[in-house]
Amino acid sequence: MRRSSVLIVSASTGTGHARAAEALRGALLDGDPGLRVEHVDLLELAPRWVRAACGSGYELMVTRAPWMWERIYRRTDGEDGDRARWGPLAQRLLFREFHRLLLSSPWRLCLCSHFLPCQLAAGRPGLPPFALAVTDFTLHRCWVQPGVRRYFVATDSLAAELRPRAPGARVDATGIPIASGFAGTLSREEAGRSLGLEAGRRTVLVMGGGLGLGVEEMAAAALASRVDDLQVVAVCGRNAEARARLEGLGLPSERLRVQGYVDAVERYLAAADVVVTKPGGLTASEALAAGRPLLLARPIPGQEVGNTRALAAAGAALAAPDGRTLREAVERVFGTPGLLGGLADAARRIGRPGAAADVAEAVRAEYLREVEAA
Repeated sequence: MRRSSVLIVSASTGTGHARAAEALRGALLDGDPGLRVEHVDLLELAPRWVRAACGSGYELMVTRAPWMWERIYRRTDGEDGDRARWGPLAQRLLFREFHRLLLSSPWRLCLCSHFLPCQLAAGRPGLPPFALAVTDFTLHRCWVQPGVRRYFVATDSLAAELRPRAPGARVDATGIPIASGFAGTLSREEAGRSLGLEAGRRTVLVMGGGLGLGVEEMAAAALASRVDDLQVVAVCGRNAEARARLEGLGLPSERLRVQGYVDAVERYLAAADVVVTKPGGLTASEALAAGRPLLLARPIPGQEVGNTRALAAAGAALAAPDGRTLREAVERVFGTPGLLGGLADAARRIGRPGAAADVAEAVRAEYLREVEAA
């Protein structure tokens, strides 16, 4: 017998796609430690200028010119065709290393957490089958790729929307893959003690994703709210400037705790009464898996606006796009009887802490049966 192998491919436009890929890798290995699983960032196979354009360029655009990203997002959306498809010349010049990788081993499956690898290669003769884990709560045209055999999506409604647009593919509502450990096994009190937080105070966790986008403004709005005994924990990710400015406020730690990039995100989520964040698919999924209500602020135009609508419609989040509405939302969530508990109940209802394990089980059942050695 020869061992089955899976290639997992992400693309580093933001941090969520790589986190989803690593969650899938961990879940596959948990089920079969002897399985060969390799995670590759597609952009690391491309020339340096392509990595800068697709990775750093995206980050710069959504930070400095979100209106431009909104225009690109809308222009490339729609059901009539994939207007963001890369041409044959770009495929040959920019991603030839990806094709070599696909041919380098008898992969049983190429499992992707970004649509770009599927645009380039899914369905081509001689290549492994492709599956795609959609990392948003909304559906853009780029996620609908001919040649993809199987999709894993966040919700039942998203699955129902995708099925008629992807004839011949299987679509499963598993949730967005996240790392294990977000299931809310720690109590709020235990998590708070482990982090050295002030006991008995209402806790708002402010997160800006891995890039720390908007964290300074979101923390300022929470601090400006008229809520007694409120402590704000601001996780700044890679945004060193925001961290320095927040620390420069000189507020006592029981009022404001400032962190950079943290590993134990699940502990911070468990310790919070409510989570204020940008509505990225991975961060939102982690908070929902922990059963934490969401106040969704400063959405990137396009996918994060769609995520906000979906999560607010599910009753697990309040939309608070700017500083004023966020301050009012913080006051409302702590001042309205039953609101905090209702949001938390909805979060637990739609949270999928076992999403990565469910995807891994589906992959094992369909693609990873042992094959006879040649």
